[in-house]
Amino acid sequence: MHYPIGLLFDLLASSSALPWNITVHFKSFPEKDLLHCPSKDAIEAHFMSCMKEADALKHKSQVINEMQKKDHKQLWMGLQNDRFDQFWAINRKLMEYPAEENGFRYIPFRIYQTTTERPFIQKLFRPVAADGQLHTLGDLLKEVCPSAVDPED
Repeated sequence: MHYPIGLLFDLLASSSALPWNITVHFKSFPEKDLLHCPSKDAIEAHFMSCMKEADALKHKSQVINEMQKKDHKQLWMGLQNDRFDQFWAINRKLMEYPAEENGFRYIPFRIYQTTTERPFIQKLFRPVAADGQLHTLGDLLKEVCPSAVDPED
């Protein structure tokens, strides 16, 4: 199973040292051990696909569809080059909470887990309860992963 590098760091890192040594292969790529990305373009396409999926859940794809190709490129280049201001100038639009529509339709999330045969949990989750009360992260965890939450909270 292939997990995002940030997740692996969170799962394996200690406060004193990195959890792994990285070996860069220039020949004989270990195809059976690692997922081989054919190009930077494939990684960019995957990233944009995830952004579109999240926008579909939050805004019915209205925000990402109104963006121009240069906006998509700026979002990606800001992320790739670790330039927060460049990234946030575009990402801010995806994070705006449309008050006139009572906010986001759903909250996009994916919980990775290593303790079961299912590699991750992903389902529709509304940010507001039927009674109008705003949901919290704790509410989401209680619904989708109750064993992760202390019942006394």
